[in-house]
Amino acid sequence: MSFLNKIGTKIALQKAGLGNLSLPKDNPFAGGNARGAQEGGGDSGFANPFANMQWPPKAFSSWQAPPAPQTPVREPPIIGERAQSHPKLKFPALDSRPVVVLFLRYCGCPFTEKLFIHMRSLANRHTSIHFIAVSHCTQQATDEWLRKVGGAWNVDMVVDESRDLYALWGLGTSNWGHLLNPRNGYNQVMLGKNEGVWGQQVGAGAKRWQTGGAYGVDERGVVKWGGPMQSVDEAIDFEAGCKALGR
Repeated sequence: MSFLNKIGTKIALQKAGLGNLSLPKDNPFAGGNARGAQEGGGDSGFANPFANMQWPPKAFSSWQAPPAPQTPVREPPIIGERAQSHPKLKFPALDSRPVVVLFLRYCGCPFTEKLFIHMRSLANRHTSIHFIAVSHCTQQATDEWLRKVGGAWNVDMVVDESRDLYALWGLGTSNWGHLLNPRNGYNQVMLGKNEGVWGQQVGAGAKRWQTGGAYGVDERGVVKWGGPMQSVDEAIDFEAGCKALGR
């Protein structure tokens, strides 16, 4: 890694709240050995890219593989199917409104922050739709993140530390290609430079491997739109969700 690249990377990490991270001296993806492949948790042949890094506690724990939720991960619901109901997320909605629900990747992710802010602005314009966001971070971390991003406004926040709701909606653990696609890092820097969204400090309980997603459910409790996120940096088209709900 060149000197300028190191400086640029350190600045981006500081903006993302990871200023204490110590970068490895060597390219972590430059070939692997048997031990590195085992540590990497897969058969890609790459050395573990995090082996030589010293992370702040919350940031480090967010990279660890999350335990399986108690609820088995279902297949994602398909359009026209009745939505899965849960005491924390009931369908049909109690207020009889259609619902747009966003499952956050984790509190602190800059892409999550952008999605939430966009959905929050739509909630002010589409008051006939009930907007809900689901977080798997702790209640305290979620509340702190909401404060930092300017509040929930007309979005209801549900905390699901067990990730049972995620599992119920077909949102399981992502893979290396989903989380560590080089495009994600580039787009994260561009998001910060162009829109000033660098993300926040990683929240307690955050799990970066958790897949996010969004769904639209009508007033009868039928899924009309949405699915799991196909990439970390996917720009979810919430306007399409509102149209699918007839709003």
